[in-house]
Amino acid sequence: MNKRNKNLIYIYDTDHQKIIMIDGETGERVREEDDKVTGLLKYLHEQGSSRLLRKFAVWCARQINDDLKPIQKKILDLAEKAIRDDVKTEELKELYEETEGTAVAADTVGLRQGSKSAPAYLAARECINPDALDGAIQAARFHRLWAEMQDQPEEFSDKALKEVRAASDRDTLKKVDEQQTDRLLDLMNE
Repeated sequence: MNKRNKNLIYIYDTDHQKIIMIDGETGERVREEDDKVTGLLKYLHEQGSSRLLRKFAVWCARQINDDLKPIQKKILDLAEKAIRDDVKTEELKELYEETEGTAVAADTVGLRQGSKSAPAYLAARECINPDALDGAIQAARFHRLWAEMQDQPEEFSDKALKEVRAASDRDTLKKVDEQQTDRLLDLMNE
């Protein structure tokens, strides 16, 4: 880990329900730059395309959810209903809040222990985020995280293998970023 990352403090912002980074030396919030996918998602949001944002989030979740658990099916069914029909925000919010405990467990325990099913569940849950933009951004993040986890061997035997893994991670993340960008451009042309 480089020196800059060692000095970061991660804090959960309950108002915005996301993790923020604080510089440990200065105490100031680290400004996060938008990547290409986030920039496109924000553009769709500015255009008032919450249905397209949800479609993208569902696409991300479906890429990583081959075997749906009953709760994931319930979540994705509601998200797809929100895409097709008008669903009240309260209905989305109710299920989103109902699944918060499981999401916290998947995030705090599952991700930290390297469970490859944790990002799949979290991406599915973000499809019903009452804030369609935030849901799409988080679903894309969990999709990238899942792809990175799939590319990791369980144990590394030597330093050379770690260097190969680092190069492969960059390729994997670049591929997922390109897939997400292509999907967003397809949605924009619908």
